[in-house]
Amino acid sequence: MVINEKEFPVVVQAYQPAADGELFVAEQMVRNQAETDSFSSRYAGYIIKARVVKENELVTDYGNNNGHRARRTAVHRRGMPAWAILLLIVVVLVVVGFTTGWIQKTFELNL
Repeated sequence: MVINEKEFPVVVQAYQPAADGELFVAEQMVRNQAETDSFSSRYAGYIIKARVVKENELVTDYGNNNGHRARRTAVHRRGMPAWAILLLIVVVLVVVGFTTGWIQKTFELNL
């Protein structure tokens, strides 16, 4: 599906053909042709439709009163959180301490 460059951003929708019509499957707002192609390939075999984005679907920056639209940014969390790494280190140290007998000798435990 090719969309005119002047028409972006648009919403592309995927529908599954059914006996009684079309069933809605997915929807995504795209800002360029590459995103449109990615959506079309992800939902290959489905009916792909495009529509104009409505004004209320766009994010506005309420902190600025100049009326410019703000870009929506995704939050990406990569890696393990710090508390999980710290917990993993503590567990490894406890296991090593018990297997070497250091904990039993230091705290005079008879297990």
